[in-house]
Amino acid sequence: MPILHVLLYLLLIALAWLFRASYIGWLGPYIFAAAVLLPLVILLASLPSMTGLRIHLIASPRVMRDSEAHLVLDFSNPHILPVHSVTVHLTIHNCYTGEISHLNFIFRNIESSQSKIPLPTHECGQLRCSLSRFECRDLFGLFSINRKGGTEASCTVMPSADEPDHPIQFETSLNTASILKPKYGGGFAEDHDLRGYRPGDASNSIHWKLSSKTDSLIVREALIPENSTIFVVLSRVGEHDRGLEVLRWLSRKLDELEEPHVIVSDSLYPVGNEDETDDAVASLLSWPMREPCGFDATDARCVFMIFAGEVRIQ
Repeated sequence: MPILHVLLYLLLIALAWLFRASYIGWLGPYIFAAAVLLPLVILLASLPSMTGLRIHLIASPRVMRDSEAHLVLDFSNPHILPVHSVTVHLTIHNCYTGEISHLNFIFRNIESSQSKIPLPTHECGQLRCSLSRFECRDLFGLFSINRKGGTEASCTVMPSADEPDHPIQFETSLNTASILKPKYGGGFAEDHDLRGYRPGDASNSIHWKLSSKTDSLIVREALIPENSTIFVVLSRVGEHDRGLEVLRWLSRKLDELEEPHVIVSDSLYPVGNEDETDDAVASLLSWPMREPCGFDATDARCVFMIFAGEVRIQ
């Protein structure tokens, strides 16, 4: 209960009592009683708005680091009287860095409207904003009720796409001869090999024209590249999210070259275009920062290891 409101109410009671003591007539007791009961009357009139107020959180799904971003509080009050003041208790959790902020804001004379709160965008990560509770105060300002929040909104702060400290020779790095292997289960493939028939081979794989010219059955065996996977591994982020910037740039560059690849961080993210790159970066920012997960790079075509602003090729 605010001290100023209590003092004003006590002053009102004192003035009503002085009026009753100095005024000779029937009106004095009624004025004093009205002053005493006034907070209860105002509380009863304010209760529908205090209990009917709804708050929803709205945030942009993705914003760039160091850009301007806001969390919108959408107040919905279906009743005529406004709420004198609302104290909002917010929790903002950066899921990537683990940083948690507890913020309190006071809004006055709340009707159906929207208010904006700036979001911290100096670090990358998914900002999970939750309304833990809010406190509604009556029009006189003496009584309040606590309401549960239960609403959430998320905003992912994305890194910019920035080149590494040293240029990458993509032609040399990606110019690796493909090692072909038989396709499991057979079927169609751009590359194939011819061999003799083996028991169990499908009849539709038999090269009938060539077999007719020989004394044995010839089979067309489908082949696929064994070392076709390109890995982009985020090994170390570094200061100011430098590794994330290089990761996004490198992945987008591979997209431009039409080279499907796999981003390795907390999990494996297969990527084939820019939208999938941004989805993969946003997904890895929704989990705590940690070492890259294990992956099999034995027969990889190329592995890009990102150490902050440096890219090492294996």
